Parts: sequence; structure tokens; C-alpha cells
Amino acid sequence: MKITNIIVIVSAALLSFNTLALDEKALEKFSQYDNSSDFVIIYDDVEALLKTAVLYMGKSSRQKATKSKAKTGTRLKNKIKPLTDLEGNRFFYEAFDSPEKIQLMTNIRKSLEQLPTNSPLQFFSKDEQLAYWLNLYNISLLEQLILIYPQKNLQPLTEKGELFDQKHLVVANEKISLNDIKQIVIHNFGYDPLLIYGFHQGYIASPDIRREPYTGKRVWKILERNADLFINSNRGTFSDGSTTFKVSKLYEQNKMFFKDFDADLRDHLKKHLTRLYKSKLLAAKEIETETTNWQIADLYGTERKYGGSIANSSAALLDAFVAKKGGDQYDVSFSNSGHMNSNISKFAPVHGRLSNAQLDKIRAMMKVQELRKGTVTINDDEEKIEN
Repeated sequence: MKITNIIVIVSAALLSFNTLALDEKALEKFSQYDNSSDFVIIYDDVEALLKTAVLYMGKSSRQKATKSKAKTGTRLKNKIKPLTDLEGNRFFYEAFDSPEKIQLMTNIRKSLEQLPTNSPLQFFSKDEQLAYWLNLYNISLLEQLILIYPQKNLQPLTEKGELFDQKHLVVANEKISLNDIKQIVIHNFGYDPLLIYGFHQGYIASPDIRREPYTGKRVWKILERNADLFINSNRGTFSDGSTTFKVSKLYEQNKMFFKDFDADLRDHLKKHLTRLYKSKLLAAKEIETETTNWQIADLYGTERKYGGSIANSSAALLDAFVAKKGGDQYDVSFSNSGHMNSNISKFAPVHGRLSNAQLDKIRAMMKVQELRKGTVTINDDEEKIEN
């Protein structure tokens, strides 16, 4: 048994994961934890955003998409990848069509980014920290993709490292990139393959963006669910009955999670595959890491409407995002066709992610810790520590 790489591509993003990695001092800074802690981070704003803006596609039927036909009056048509085009959750990038709406995402990202400044992660359990890093990663990625939307093909940006290597985040005074977050997670949790499915990549053939935030209590259950959905879809695995079993190129990009790539990857897939596909994997003589679809996982905006009118019922989905008149500059109202009506203001303040009792306790713990070091200034009103 062997694995055959149909296309040998060593992405710049993967290379830079090693060359631009965080140093040991920075990793150590983010490796401390307290598993006896009962502190819980609140993600109400993240949940409101994801439940409104993510279209949940559910379990894959493994149905192939029908190739598009040119409409009357034109010979032009859209190119698609039938194997994977009907798969994976979709994000409503189309709705973020104004500075006010984009600012909403930016403010949520800033709120997450600033949390460790006032509530150091060392006071949280490992699982609470894992949930935090995955939420920050995915929200930050969505923000970056909104800024470049409607760019359709994410392959160039991914392989050149423009999406994942830019150190556009500042967490606890440390400049970090999306790949740095991945490195922190691996440093703290090792090479558990389930972690792969927590890092949405923005394109169709990547692990799903979820309709719920990760939480410390449910983070591993959500990762398990994402693994099941991905592996049991054409994005993750495919067999046409031959002796070759095709899998996502994502596994080649994450080789570090499989010490013996062939054997360990097979074992991992067998844990999640349904009975039919598990038998196909067992019968396969080789695995090919070739399946991918680099198109951004949007709803319909990057699909040019050649000929005819672009007006259709899905346009009503954009009405779920309405900039509020008056009030704060960046207030935005979410209302998903009447199903949900949650107002997310300028951004959820950092203190909104913890209860008042938890904040008081953390401040007290930080005061004791800093007094031991000899220098501390604490301003309770601003919830800020200056060394």
C-alpha cells in the first residue's frame, strides 16, 4: 500500500509555517494553562454572526453538480468542479457589501484579539484556550476574505502565504499570523488529526466553517463532528470503485499530523468513514491526495450570471444584513428573514466575554501575580494592566 501524489505542490504557506514560525519564547507565553479553572469565555456575538451568515449544508449526499449550460443569448458559462461544488457550508460574503457591515466583522475580531490583554489565557483551561484560538483563527480568516471578496480562486493567495502568513493580529502584545495560531495549537495539543478540522481555509474543499462558535465544553465534540462531515464527503474522500482511493489534498498539506503518512492516514479515515466507504478504503491498493476545490465558499456572488437577469429569491438573503440608521457609527442589525433578530453593537466589549465575578477573580489573581514580580499598576475602571 502506498500514497501517490498526483500533483506535487509544496505550498508557500506550508513552507512559511516553518520559516516564519514563532520563537520558543512566544510559544511558551501561550502554553500556560489552568485545568482547574472554571472560567468560561462567552461568544454571543460570534454565535449571532455565524448563525446568521453561515448556510449549513449538512451531511454530504456525494451527489455531483450538473455542469452549467450557457443561457440564451450567450455562449459563456461558469466552470465548476462537479465532484465538490455542492458540498460544504457556505458563508454569505455577498452580504458584507458596505464599510459598515465589514466593520462589524472587524469589531468582533478586535474583541477576540484583545481578550488576553485583560484576561490572560494562563487562567483558562486548555480546552477553553483551544476554543479561543479556533474562534480567533476562523473569524480573522473570514474578515480577510471579506476584504478581498469577490475574488474567486483562493489557490494563489493560499500558496503564496498572503492569507495565512501575514502577522495582522496582535495578541497579548505578540504579532501573530493565522499560521502562528496553528503553531500555538499544535505546540499545546500535539498532532491530533482532529485539530485539522478546526481550521477553515475559506475555500469549498476545506473543513467547514461552523454555524456555532467553539466552546471549551464542546470543542472536541465539534471537531469530531466536523471531521465526520468532511471525511464522509467528496471533499474529503472519493472512490469510483477502482483500486485507487482518492482523498483531499488537505491531508498532504497537513502531513505533520501523520507520522507514517500512509498507515496513520488510513487509520484516521477508518475511524470516521461509513461502512461502504470504509470497505472501499480497505480494498484500495493506493491513496491519491488530489481532491481539491479552491473556489471561495460563498453562496452565489462569485458565480457570474451570464445572460438573463441576476434577480432571484436568494437575493433576499442580503436583507438579513441591515446597517442601522443613527446611533453608533458601526451598529449593524442582524435579522435572518425574521428567524433571528439580534443586534450586535459596535463590538462586544472584552469584559462581555466573562462574567463580572470571573473578571473580579482574574484581576485579583493578576494583582497577586504582578506583586510577586514587584511592579504593577491596576486600573479597575478600565480593566487594564500597565507594567
